[in-house]
Amino acid sequence: MDNYCYLTITPISRDTKSAGNIDYNEQLSRVLNDGFKWCWDDSRYNKAKVGEYFAFYFHGMRVVIHKILDVKPPSARLPSWSKNVGQGDRNVVELSDPLIEISWVEWQMLQAPESKMGTYTTCDLSIERPRLYEYLKNVLESKNSNANTQNKTNIQLIFETDENKDILVAIEEEEQQLINRLEKIQKIKKIHKRLENLQKIKKIHKLQEQKVALLEKVKSIDESIQVLNNA
Repeated sequence: MDNYCYLTITPISRDTKSAGNIDYNEQLSRVLNDGFKWCWDDSRYNKAKVGEYFAFYFHGMRVVIHKILDVKPPSARLPSWSKNVGQGDRNVVELSDPLIEISWVEWQMLQAPESKMGTYTTCDLSIERPRLYEYLKNVLESKNSNANTQNKTNIQLIFETDENKDILVAIEEEEQQLINRLEKIQKIKKIHKRLENLQKIKKIHKLQEQKVALLEKVKSIDESIQVLNNA
């Protein structure tokens, strides 16, 4: 078993008022402006290990992969994290700079997990998600082989500032367009279903009409036979 088998994933909401979004923006500010290292809290089971990998998961957008450099006790949690009620017993993972960024399309093609509910560590990817496992192993081993070269991704900041507001607007517009297309497809499917049902109903009505006509013919023949018998 190697360091690519398990991936700790934390979802970052688009909601700028959510704890995850606020904490992520705090990390960006600490790293880019103050020179601190990336850090985050572990899952509630504290499964993350040094040498494994950590993912910031932006649903519908991208996934950014870091390496876990150190695991510290809950006492190392940032003061601002005290607002995250119920997470005070979680370890702190110290992370590398971003190593790779996976687009949403790629993430789906890799059949990677899409859970949006809290930080968690995956099951053994080599068994449960072999495509993702092979991808991470191949790409990250290539990165690690050149460890002396500093690898940073061109990460799009997700907090709203004058610099990136246009990016956020473009992403939201694209997302809305996709939602609208899905809604149209769903409506078309519903219309097709209704048409199929109508065709079935029409067919049933036609059969019923044919049945009534046959019964009328049978009744007419019976009446004719009865007249002949009485003659």
